[in-house]
Amino acid sequence: MAFLSCSSRIPGQADAAPAERFELTEAVTTIGRHPDCTIVVEAGAVSRFHARILHTDDEFRVEDSGSRNGTFLNGQLIAEPHVLQEGDRVRISDIDFVFHREDVPQFAAGQAMTFDGSSFGIVMVDENETKNEPLPQVQYSSSQEGLKMSATPEAKLAALMRINRNLTGALTLDEVFPKVLESLFEIFPAADRGFIVTQTSEGKLVPQWVKTRRSRDETETVRISRTIIRQVMESREAILSLDAMDDSRFDSSESIADFSIRSMICAPLQDEDGNSIGALQIDSTQGHGQFRDEDVDLLSGVAAQASIVINNARMHQQALAQQEVEQDLRLATEVQQAFLPQTSPDAVGFRVRSFYQAANHIGGDYFDYISLPDGRIGVVVADVVGHGVAAAMYMAKLSAETRFCLASEPDLGKAIEMLNNRMSRLHVERFVTFLLVVIQPNEDRISIVNAGHMPPIVRDCGNGQLCEPGEEESGLPIAIDEGMDYEAVDFQMSTGDLLVMYTDGVNEAMNIADEEFGTDRIKDLTAQSGTADEVKQRIVDAVFEHIGDGDQFDDMCLVVIERISETQPPDGISDTAGEIVDPV
Repeated sequence: MAFLSCSSRIPGQADAAPAERFELTEAVTTIGRHPDCTIVVEAGAVSRFHARILHTDDEFRVEDSGSRNGTFLNGQLIAEPHVLQEGDRVRISDIDFVFHREDVPQFAAGQAMTFDGSSFGIVMVDENETKNEPLPQVQYSSSQEGLKMSATPEAKLAALMRINRNLTGALTLDEVFPKVLESLFEIFPAADRGFIVTQTSEGKLVPQWVKTRRSRDETETVRISRTIIRQVMESREAILSLDAMDDSRFDSSESIADFSIRSMICAPLQDEDGNSIGALQIDSTQGHGQFRDEDVDLLSGVAAQASIVINNARMHQQALAQQEVEQDLRLATEVQQAFLPQTSPDAVGFRVRSFYQAANHIGGDYFDYISLPDGRIGVVVADVVGHGVAAAMYMAKLSAETRFCLASEPDLGKAIEMLNNRMSRLHVERFVTFLLVVIQPNEDRISIVNAGHMPPIVRDCGNGQLCEPGEEESGLPIAIDEGMDYEAVDFQMSTGDLLVMYTDGVNEAMNIADEEFGTDRIKDLTAQSGTADEVKQRIVDAVFEHIGDGDQFDDMCLVVIERISETQPPDGISDTAGEIVDPV
């Protein structure tokens, strides 16, 4: 079974349904003005016997019968018979027939359907990609046939005012798009279809909303010309075609042939800076010249008004999204701060103080106090390359793995080798500089393992000299490669000695003149007399005084360990382990 369907009323077919269908049951189906034709089309431009459809075996062929104005197949004039394929368009004068092998859906007259661009069956098609000449801004055409529908100026003004009322207060794009198209169908009663296409930040065109004056089923595809949309966006000017089917510029446009488009207007959508962000198009299948020159300015005005509301809706959505991001970051900050030590380690004979501040809400710097099985306490300072969410997630994994490895392996060097292997196997393109200092309560000896980090700065209380133990024994940063060796170095700390561990956010802190704070400044401040609390606060104050009105570009972490007398309380003058500061 096969059919020819036509979406417009055919002259001579009285009282026919808007979507007429003709079953091809005969061996020869004739089309023309003569009453003996199978399909009678009473129009002056149609010949008495214009064309015919030949049915042989399982094929249907269309051929011209020597007509005056010719027969067109998919927009191309035919000179010899052609085999018809599903969906082929046969045009005779102003009438388009569509060939179907099976039954096609019928649509009720005047029934409209609106749907968003994420719905089924919407595709963008490219045409005229090899043509460099611009599309005509206005093309004039005239015809004595076809019913031209237009709204009165009063109706158009009323519709424009209604658009303004409808769009006032619309804060989401899902509200804006359908309201714009609904109002356009009131202003342009000849429009059979309207759609809005926007461009993503990556330059991709996305159909956002489509409205048709007829209903559609899930098997029907809406085809939108990407070429026309691009031309309008690049020129920033509206395009009017009074007869798109006869426009030589659109010869290869599948979307126009697919929807039987005759007249069309397409206008650009622009942002506040005048850059194109998309396009608004309406088109018609009913006869020639359904739109006029003055309609271009009208649609352009609607597009300009819609652009303002679309931009406002976009900014509103961006503001809501930003609020959600900020809320998530605040929660992430609370979670990360909960991961970091909240109290001083209980190590008799030592006082430990710390300071932590992320460059953003969350950071990649890490410090921890880890109780080991034999009563020792590990103090870790590490710096994940980069900062922000990804670095913080990696830091959380590092924290868990560090605790596992130190609890599983009593040999500190081998424990860090295990840590390196486990982090390397994640195959994440990040690495970590890592410094571990293990203290034994009531003993003067500490152990140091360094994996590519700045060595600790130790102040000898006896002579005020500074040293950086473990610098020569430092290994590569964690997670560069498996199989690395790491060495534990023992160091003697006497009462009054003080050790400073820090990340590069401290020594590389920049002021507005792009000058670094510097490691020498840290050493100078450490060399001055004072307790762990005093040295920590002295360094923190100096760093932020150096930054001044500049920005903090990297996370900061500082841990100070002081060897005190066993008779002194480990918390000294403060009950707090240190400061964990929200970013400024």
